[in-house]
Amino acid sequence: MERFRTPLLWIAGLRTLLGLIAIPLAPFLYRDHFPLLVLLRPTKEVLLAGGFFVRQGDVNPVVVVLAAIPLSIFGVWLFYGLGRGFSEEITSGEGLPRFVERLLPTKRIDQLCRMLHKKGRPVILVGRLASFPSTLLGAAAGASDMPTKRFFPTDLLGGLLAIAEVMVAGYVLGEAYKEAGPWLAVFGAVMLVALLVGVGRALKKQGAGE
Repeated sequence: MERFRTPLLWIAGLRTLLGLIAIPLAPFLYRDHFPLLVLLRPTKEVLLAGGFFVRQGDVNPVVVVLAAIPLSIFGVWLFYGLGRGFSEEITSGEGLPRFVERLLPTKRIDQLCRMLHKKGRPVILVGRLASFPSTLLGAAAGASDMPTKRFFPTDLLGGLLAIAEVMVAGYVLGEAYKEAGPWLAVFGAVMLVALLVGVGRALKKQGAGE
């Protein structure tokens, strides 16, 4: 994988840039070009809104899911490749250029590598379903030499479940908005995000303690 490191880094930089570009554009894309917003920034918050818009009949659920896949699925696989390509530097903690260290923080990835060695694929599924940086899990899976035949199917399942999880929640909250008003919908969204963040933090602490 070493010979592919440079093109993978360029693609990873482009992925990051797209996410940053989407932030100032979000107010303009939110209503009239929502699938494009999902394509640029398929975060759980955006997908939650996607489920709400599906309930309102404003967007097609298939289009939203397809728009989310390039960055939310293949973007993580990109970091799996980077983890493999820089596995020696990540393991030793030395030799990574500063700009690569920003993409692949060696201490955090090394913690996740140890957790993956101990608990395996369930960590990838839980990380996908929680509010957790899946790119780092992907990089850790690559750096720890998890075989592609184990990582790709597990991460694909987790990624698709994560997309469905949040969109279904948004759909349910859309029903709450219709029946009980905006306050209940907002409360439900806050509680869901808090739950996902809580699980993600528990996973981080567990990784730090390994």
